[in-house]
Amino acid sequence: MPPVAAGPAAPPLRKPIGLGTWIVVALALVALWFLVKPGDPSARFKKRVDDAVAMTEQCRIADARAELTSLRSDKADAAQVQRLQGAIAATAPACERKQGRTKAWTETRKALEAALAAGSLDKASTRLATFTRKWSDDDDTREWRERIDRLRAGKLLDDANACLTRKDRACVQAKLEAAEKLKRPEAKPRIEALREELSKLLESTLLEGRGGSASNSAPAPISTVAPPAAGALSTTSFVAPDAREARRLQVEAERDIAQGNYRGAMGKAAQCAALSGGAGNCEALRERATRLDRDYQRCLAAGSQWLSERCQ
Repeated sequence: MPPVAAGPAAPPLRKPIGLGTWIVVALALVALWFLVKPGDPSARFKKRVDDAVAMTEQCRIADARAELTSLRSDKADAAQVQRLQGAIAATAPACERKQGRTKAWTETRKALEAALAAGSLDKASTRLATFTRKWSDDDDTREWRERIDRLRAGKLLDDANACLTRKDRACVQAKLEAAEKLKRPEAKPRIEALREELSKLLESTLLEGRGGSASNSAPAPISTVAPPAAGALSTTSFVAPDAREARRLQVEAERDIAQGNYRGAMGKAAQCAALSGGAGNCEALRERATRLDRDYQRCLAAGSQWLSERCQ
């Protein structure tokens, strides 16, 4: 039998895919799935809600409300929307008040600067007090109050010095009392010095009054009566001790009124009236001191200033 011709050579057999290859392919598919899988909507909304809550803490209420509207449109979870709503409701009143205070302070500061430039210290003090009654104090308002009170104390003491030059005792006393109420430590030395000058002015005024009354009195006529015998009592030059004491008390009461010590004047005027038996001006002086003390107490209770025996 003749030999059969050999056909074309068969291709070599492929090796089977190994286990390692299948493992690599599986890992690649898992990685690809993680890369292309859709994100979790709730996680995405959670970040947006967290960012919006942070806006409320920064008082960006308008931005937070805009984000709330956007979350509702994107169908965010009800719990997440409610969380943002609660944050806005909790912080909005305080933020709105803070923004209102900032705006009001900007306007008030401009008014204060204008008042100080014009020398209107009382106007500046009133404007600042109006602001703090509504918005309360902070470091800025306390700094401005210190500045205004320092200038007011200086001006009051300058006025007191001018009153002293005019020898207006009541004016000096009123200005010093007003300056003392401001409790400025830097003004204390000037206040003490002016009080010393006021005391000297009172003493000189009293001495001048006594000297004037003595010089203006008519000379005593020459007596034609024989001098009293030895041992006899003379009553022509005798002044009752009670009258002298009453006069002294009257002078001190007048001085107390000039210095604003109305309670002390009331007591001394009452003693004077008792010693003089109602004669002289002691009773009228007591009534005046009583009236001034009553008006003074009412003025202080109303928060006003007592200047020149009047409530300002």
